[in-house]
Amino acid sequence: MSRTGLLLKELHAAETELAAAYHAVAERHTADHGTSYPCHTLAAQCDAHAEQIRGWGGRYGAALHPPVHSDLLTAARDALRHEGSELLGRRPGSGLLLLRDLRRLYVKAEATYINWIMLGQAARALRDQDLLAALGPLQQQTRTQATWITTRIKEAAPQILLATD
Repeated sequence: MSRTGLLLKELHAAETELAAAYHAVAERHTADHGTSYPCHTLAAQCDAHAEQIRGWGGRYGAALHPPVHSDLLTAARDALRHEGSELLGRRPGSGLLLLRDLRRLYVKAEATYINWIMLGQAARALRDQDLLAALGPLQQQTRTQATWITTRIKEAAPQILLATD
């Protein structure tokens, strides 16, 4: 496998993990619609990114496969997260949990974004115009995800950190 193939493999894993993290945050914070709904949307965006990356894998010797999820286990996990979210609701600790989750999402989104940058540089060096043309919108979407997370933290932090228990 070429080094570009290794980078594609790493980027695929990063997008897949980011999608899973968005799903987890959405389920953990179902009572917070300003977080839950956007996280589901961004998870779908990451899944679409991973699918596109899988299409490029063969060109660079990287055999990439969709993540395997047990429907039964996924449904059970999501149900437990949803129930936990409903129980926590608007309790004081749930706000700190939200900030922690958003920080972790931000780190994952930034790491994914850096991988997109490296792939763009590799595409330029390889003169792969097709790959380069496809990268721009995907890289920008990941940048926008990190920006949304930052904005969400800026909105939530004062309310959560200054609220009296």
